[in-house]
Amino acid sequence: MVQMPRPKKYLDEEIEKDIRMFFQDPNHWVYQYGTPSECGPTSPYYKRQVEVLFEDQYFHWVTHRIINKLIRENFLKEIKMKLPSGVEIKFVVRSDVRYYKREIKRRIKLIEWYSSPKITGVLGKWGEHLAEFMFLRLKFNIVDRNTNKFKGKVWTQTNHDLDFIVEKDGIYYGVEVKNILPYMERDEFNIKLEMCRFLGLVPLWILRNAPKDQFDKIRKNGGFILKFKSQVYPIGFEDKVREIWNLMRLPVTVWERFPKKLEKLTLRFHDSLIKK
Repeated sequence: MVQMPRPKKYLDEEIEKDIRMFFQDPNHWVYQYGTPSECGPTSPYYKRQVEVLFEDQYFHWVTHRIINKLIRENFLKEIKMKLPSGVEIKFVVRSDVRYYKREIKRRIKLIEWYSSPKITGVLGKWGEHLAEFMFLRLKFNIVDRNTNKFKGKVWTQTNHDLDFIVEKDGIYYGVEVKNILPYMERDEFNIKLEMCRFLGLVPLWILRNAPKDQFDKIRKNGGFILKFKSQVYPIGFEDKVREIWNLMRLPVTVWERFPKKLEKLTLRFHDSLIKK
């Protein structure tokens, strides 16, 4: 029942060849999906961006490792920059590319905008709103929000809580929603999973994406990851979403609600528990 991610096992040599071609060939497969953008082999990319661009084939940490290898081999040049907020960000560009500073400045401005606490807060709340709207449409009951307690039990080992506790047909779920580009942090993932075990809840994570080990772990614990692939912005952010795609090719979109196929996957998982 778990919606599995696409990445498969590849030899490091194959991955390195593919990523090298990304920085050389304007017809590389990464440039082919979606609408055209300004991104190309001579563009600067920040490291996490490359991880996300290749995530349909390779896990984030694998791409990160290969990028560092290409830096050591001087195929790529690393440029350390600071956002106006003081946060350091590392860009890479092919080593023989001379003119990239202006392009990095354009991207710095955009990254500073979408990584600001104001915007990340909006995106977090919007992800939760979409999840809540989906649950209500599917006739789930919202039992509690932002909580660490259930039926007299209180989680006190850490300061974490769950975004939602929802119920349908007598089955109670602990829900986490992550509308972010990186994977959910491993420590947080494991803590929230332990919280669900302690509170007697079925773990139901609603994530943009996740690595295979997280899919496997939640399945072994009787739960489900609903993957929605693109970071979702609220209505009214269409211009910014187009700008992010044009400069970064990052998976971003504007949704009023989760697509019906995600609702169907949620119900299918719920029905599978009823049948057990």
